[in-house]
Amino acid sequence: MLRLRTFSRSFSDRPLLADLLSLAGLAYYVSMLWRYAHLQVSVLDEGLYLYKGWLFTSGRYTPFQDYGPWTNQMPLAFLIPGWVEQIFGPSLRTGRMMAVVLGVLMLFGLWLTARRLGGRWIAAGIVAAVVLNPAAARMYAMAASQGLVACLLAWTLFFSLGADRKNWQLFVGGLLAGAAVMVRINLLPLLPLLALYVLWEGASHLPGWIKPFKREKPTNGQTLAKPGATHWSPVLWLLGGMLVTFGGVHLLYWPNILRLWARWLPFPFLHPWFAPETIPTWSPDNPIGFRVASFFLAFRYHFAALAGALATWILWPKEWKSRSQFKFAVFLSVLLIAFFFLHAWAALGNEYCVFCFPTYTSFYGGVGLLLIAVTLPAWNLNPPVWRKWLGGVSFLALLAGMAYSAEGTAESLLGELFYKRLLATPIPFWNGAQAWQVVSNKFRLEYEIIYAATHAWFPVAVAVAFGLVVFAVAKLLAGRKNSAALGVGLVALTLMGSLFSPSPLLAGEYTSYDCQGDVIPGFEAAGAELAKIIPAGSSVYWAGYSPVTLLSLPGVTIYPSQLHQTYSFRIADDDKALLKYGWWNQHLAEKWLNEADFVLVEQRNLGQKTWLNDQLANFEQVLVTEPQSCRMDSALIVFRKKP
Repeated sequence: MLRLRTFSRSFSDRPLLADLLSLAGLAYYVSMLWRYAHLQVSVLDEGLYLYKGWLFTSGRYTPFQDYGPWTNQMPLAFLIPGWVEQIFGPSLRTGRMMAVVLGVLMLFGLWLTARRLGGRWIAAGIVAAVVLNPAAARMYAMAASQGLVACLLAWTLFFSLGADRKNWQLFVGGLLAGAAVMVRINLLPLLPLLALYVLWEGASHLPGWIKPFKREKPTNGQTLAKPGATHWSPVLWLLGGMLVTFGGVHLLYWPNILRLWARWLPFPFLHPWFAPETIPTWSPDNPIGFRVASFFLAFRYHFAALAGALATWILWPKEWKSRSQFKFAVFLSVLLIAFFFLHAWAALGNEYCVFCFPTYTSFYGGVGLLLIAVTLPAWNLNPPVWRKWLGGVSFLALLAGMAYSAEGTAESLLGELFYKRLLATPIPFWNGAQAWQVVSNKFRLEYEIIYAATHAWFPVAVAVAFGLVVFAVAKLLAGRKNSAALGVGLVALTLMGSLFSPSPLLAGEYTSYDCQGDVIPGFEAAGAELAKIIPAGSSVYWAGYSPVTLLSLPGVTIYPSQLHQTYSFRIADDDKALLKYGWWNQHLAEKWLNEADFVLVEQRNLGQKTWLNDQLANFEQVLVTEPQSCRMDSALIVFRKKP
């Protein structure tokens, strides 16, 4: 133990080394983001943010405009990418480079905040945790809203956390907080919680149920408030910043911005802004198993942030270095819990996008990392017995759930024949009977059922066994009488999971949109081909996937309700009400097809048996582009109306 303390002290005495390692990590993260920005195919959401952003900032449409595109997110989610495109040109390359810059700024903000709140070595650990998470890096490398929100949130916390924040810093923090909510409506709890935190930080007393701290000494010439006093100036500066962005954007797009609030808060007074009564065609029926898998995928893809936060609450410090440290921890905990459950409800509690929960978690994963940074030096490895039991059971359940969500990954790693050989294993003292035969005889089950159950539950059993082994080893190394053994085991599991995050069992599995080579030239080449064949002023019927391709055709006329494809398609008879809201139906589709000069179809859509295949008699095929990416069905087919 003495050698370990000496080794630890030798590092703590070298703060410059910690900063150099952090900067090296930042540089490596730039290369990670750059690589993922070039390897991933464009998805629908990314194309919508970029193309609608360009439409809005070029003056073609405005957010929440009647008969315009469906504004399904807050305005800044589209306007910020649109402004960047106005400066650097509308293209996928511009969007991806913006994403790289935002991802780097996000990590830089987290590092500076963790460095101030937890110290240089802990900040270096936070950088390492981010760098070791390829899933989040892939999410940030796309020009969707994940990187933008994470960046705004990181810098909001940088400017707002701490008793030493100047008024101008709190004002900037308020500006950024309001902007974050104007990108992502589900971040709304940030505004009241941050205001309450700043108000609390300005108070000189704590509630009676909290053990008093030693009276703090003034620093840097500051004068401490008298007991019971509250400084109102800081929170007013913060609220002023929030009012500029949050209130200003609402004022600019009033009253149609209430459509978005009416979607999530169906209060009677918002009835004039309710969506039209329709039947959505996109209405998947997700079984409970999908929701469970998605829930635990969030932990696999963001292990350090979420499992680390869980470990923090189990090993909650018994003694605090200062009042501010305690307030940081409480605020970050409440904020993380609010974000977690609100986004879980948005994804898992609805049918729209159940497997979006892991990507939603990338919005606020940095909050969990900062919570660790603030509390780690004071973790109590010997918590009360009830918290020990709760911690042990929680982590074993977490391991089991993550293994359940990794069923397909486990099969690909173990091989196709592994489970068959496992079920064919002879059981001792059963006259050579195979394992599946014993189970079948005992429970009267068919082989296929046993085989399917083994696929699901074998990884779960292995994961739980692994957790028990870690706890047992921690107990053995710490000694039987050491009551901190379980705490050491929790720390070991959190550290191992964070270090092995790049493996396919954790965040390394998230490769759904990867190609082997650079995808950006493919999208650019396809766009250049389209620009040669489709003249400016033409009306285009869009039946593609990611509308990022349309950025190559800035002079064409599109039918904006089509941009969301199936997700905005409704079964309803009131064409005017649908168009006004930004939706469409079959009648409008047929009308637009008759009006269009060109039909632009992605090969994957034309290959399906849809009504469009039979409605192209009046059009002639004039172009088939090369595939936009490594996916061969991503080629675009252009049909021109016959003379």
